[in-house]
Amino acid sequence: MLGKLFAQEIRALWKPAAIMLAVMVVAGVVGIGCIEATDAVSRAAGFASRYVNEASAASNLTVVFVMAALFCGFLVWASLVAVYVFIAMRFYRTMFTDEGYLTLTLPVRAGTLVAAKFWAAFLLAAAFTLVACALASLAMLAITDGDGDMVSVVLSLLGGWSALTGNGGVASSIMGVANALVSAAYTVGLAFLSLTLGAWWARRHKVAAAVALYVGIGWVISLVFSVVGVLAMVGDTGTASFMLGVVSIMQTVVNLAVAGGGVALSAYLVRAKVDLS
Repeated sequence: MLGKLFAQEIRALWKPAAIMLAVMVVAGVVGIGCIEATDAVSRAAGFASRYVNEASAASNLTVVFVMAALFCGFLVWASLVAVYVFIAMRFYRTMFTDEGYLTLTLPVRAGTLVAAKFWAAFLLAAAFTLVACALASLAMLAITDGDGDMVSVVLSLLGGWSALTGNGGVASSIMGVANALVSAAYTVGLAFLSLTLGAWWARRHKVAAAVALYVGIGWVISLVFSVVGVLAMVGDTGTASFMLGVVSIMQTVVNLAVAGGGVALSAYLVRAKVDLS
């Protein structure tokens, strides 16, 4: 039954997700093209520097390409955010509105329903995360004229505190991408839990309550690990490097616990606490 529900979720998600993914990819490719064009125009401006009019036109064109590249980068980021919003709103609509009455009449356990929705949502979020990482890598290659080491540095930054202890190599890049996928699971799990708690606690404005819970819980977790990470840097280099590695592992474990615990607690609350009447 889990497989059937998962397939149903994928069928419901893939069309809107495909549109958002297309926007992300097109924006990323156009942005990379603008970066390459900026470099080409800059080189042309160097040859035309003795001609004032040509140099001024090249400078203006460079600004246009830079602004276009930044706008494309914003569209990539917006597409990534949009898919999470879409995932969250579908979960809310199919579980806690009038449609939820129909959903909960299915002859399956609440845990199976929530798990199917989580795995479908995570698969979608993971795909968008990997595409965003690929586009960021290509953009960095365009900016640095093919410097692969800078790509490794950028990807390793996704690893959180561990980025300060890594050497920016392939291993650090893999850890960064893996941490980004863990963060995707954390985001989906916390969103599901926040929406469920909002539907349980709030008499009105359930979505607003869910947003407040999501921001509040996420802020507390981020604050705790920010403080712990700064404290871990106190001491000599060797000790600080070891402690930052420990903090990074702890944060990964907590993110996974939030993802798994959010799904489990959401299933329990849907079954035992949330009243749709």
